[in-house]
Amino acid sequence: MKVLAIMGSPRKGKNNDMLLDTILNSIKQQEASVEITKLYVSDLAIAPCLACDACTRRAGCVQKDGMAELYQHFDSADIILMTSPMYFNSISGQLKAIIDRNQAIWSSKYVLKQSLIDKSKPRVGYFIITAGAEEHPYGLQAVTPILDLFFKSINTVYMDNYFVNGVDERPAFQRAEVLQDMEGLGREILNYYRRLAGWL
Repeated sequence: MKVLAIMGSPRKGKNNDMLLDTILNSIKQQEASVEITKLYVSDLAIAPCLACDACTRRAGCVQKDGMAELYQHFDSADIILMTSPMYFNSISGQLKAIIDRNQAIWSSKYVLKQSLIDKSKPRVGYFIITAGAEEHPYGLQAVTPILDLFFKSINTVYMDNYFVNGVDERPAFQRAEVLQDMEGLGREILNYYRRLAGWL
């Protein structure tokens, strides 16, 4: 089993990073043979989409950066975990650049008819997001449509989200109840994938 974890915050060792690690440790405790790839968006230096339409003429993206490797990770992963801080009711710019560059996968499937991703492979996706403020009247209204289309582009079942607010005053990694939820989520996500893949 392969797990791809994308840490979408530019801040290492803080809320999003520690929540993600707690989920990953929970999964490892349940599935000793799991292969985990954890990537930091701040290290990948993914450029934004150029809207050049080159991916409608040949498979892949003409920009030479870390996306070619990410396309392969999306294809081979069984579970895809993503996390981001909330910026202006949306996700981090670094993570959004990765999502926008998935236009190459969309084009490979629907324009070129030569999919870069195995469309028959079962995959599960989960998203964790944090926010500094206590009150968010719009909730995840701007976030979930983005993630929904992203996971559809890589033929992944969008299982759910976990939203932690108020982290400016109460860091998520200092809240016992949130860390406990993350441990439980690791088990839930793993069992969800097992059922989807027909293991249970």
